[in-house]
Order: sequence, then C-alpha cells, then structure tokens
Amino acid sequence: MTIYEKISVDLAKFPRKESSNFLSIYTPISAIAGFLFAFVVMGSRTLAIPFAVLGMALPYLYSQRKLDREKAALAVIWPELLDLMISGLRSGLSIAETLIGLGYRGPEISRSIFTECEKFLRAGGDVAATFEFIKSSFDDPIADQVCEVLDFARGTGSRDTALTLRTLGDFIRSDMAVRGEINAKLGWVKNSAVVAAIAPWILLAILSAQPSTVLAFSTPTGFFILGAGVMMSAIAYFWMGKVGRIQEIPRIFSTSVSAGTRSKKMYR
Repeated sequence: MTIYEKISVDLAKFPRKESSNFLSIYTPISAIAGFLFAFVVMGSRTLAIPFAVLGMALPYLYSQRKLDREKAALAVIWPELLDLMISGLRSGLSIAETLIGLGYRGPEISRSIFTECEKFLRAGGDVAATFEFIKSSFDDPIADQVCEVLDFARGTGSRDTALTLRTLGDFIRSDMAVRGEINAKLGWVKNSAVVAAIAPWILLAILSAQPSTVLAFSTPTGFFILGAGVMMSAIAYFWMGKVGRIQEIPRIFSTSVSAGTRSKKMYR
C-alpha cells in the first residue's frame, strides 16, 4: 500500500458532515408559498408562475450565502491559528501536539475540527491524514498552504517551521487587508444586482392591480414575456454577482488532487 492509499484509508475514518436536506425540503415549500401569495394578491395563475420560480430560487440563494459566510468566517481566523501554532512549536511541542492544542485554545468556530483531529491522532491515526482532513474541512487555499508547510516540516525535521509560518502569517494578513478593501468597494455591485433583479417584479405586482395588466399577461405572448423576464433576471443577477466577486486563490494543494496524480508528480 502506497503512502497516498494509506492516507485515503485513514481519512475515511474521520466523521463526515451529512448532506443537508434543506434544499429538498424548502425549495418546493418556497415555490408553493410564492405561487399562493402572488395568486392571492394578483388573482392570476399566469402572473403567479414567475413568483413561484423566484420563490424556488430563494432557498438556494440563502444556502449559498450561508456557506459563503461560514467559509469566510473560517478563512479570517488563520492569522490567529498561525500565532497559536508558532507559540506551540516554539515552546517545544510537536506538530501533532500543537494541532491538538488548537482544539482547546483555538478560535471557537474551528475547535470542532481540531477536536476531531485529536480523537483521530489519539487513536493512532496518521498525521498526514489529519492534514488532509483539515484541508477538506476548511476548504480554503490558506489551509492547504499551512498544512503543506507543516507536513514538509514533519517529514524533513525542519527547524525553521516557526519562521516559515510567521512569514506566511504576515502574507495572509496583508492579503486579507487588500481583499477586505476591494470587497467593500465592490459591495455596491452585489446590492445593485439584487435591486435590479427584484425591482421589475415589484413593479409587475403593483401594475397587476389593473385588470388590463392581468389580461395582457394571460395571453401566450404575455406568458412568453414573463418567461423571458425570469430568465433575464436570473442571468443578470448571477452575472453581476460574478463581476462583483474577487477571484479566489487556486487550491494547488487541495485534497481533490488524486493520489495517482500526486505520485506521478513526485516521481516524474
């Protein structure tokens, strides 16, 4: 068994987060609620269909924003984690002991990750598999870089690990400061995308108080215009969101790289 196959076997011993049924439960509920609300307000099934489609998208947008917030919250704690790692290594602790200590002294949001690492290590697990678990849990390029530094130091016995982590921490802090300024300036783009996507449908709801509006959109041509409006609103929203998003750092050392590919790169 190669080292990468062993890591894969050990990594499978870690507990995995079960996939949430949030979308499968709330997507149809939100669609039905949107349809009923629009039908009660406007009195037209045809005009209520676009609102059902919009309601169907709300759970997905909510879950995506929640995941983005959780990922961002984990990303910003790395300077603190690095300081704690450096403190532990300089006090004479091993890398495994330093990781275990983060389950008690680290930020609250990341303690559960390092607590699972402690359970695995105390059960005789491999440290390399622990690094892979940390990468997959944080799902962040910074975590990949830190784990690769620690893994290299563990394998070579480097004495400059603390100094390397300090340099990496300074780079991460400056990068976060720059990204924070850019995100603040691009925030208006995301807000404009939301307003631009919602405003036409609010106007349609207001105009639906006139019987002529309901009659006009009840025709095949009107239904086609509503469908085109839904599609263009969705395209415009996601396009504006992409424009207002900073390009993420590529995950060169992510766990998605297959063991075979990594082995070929090592022995090429």
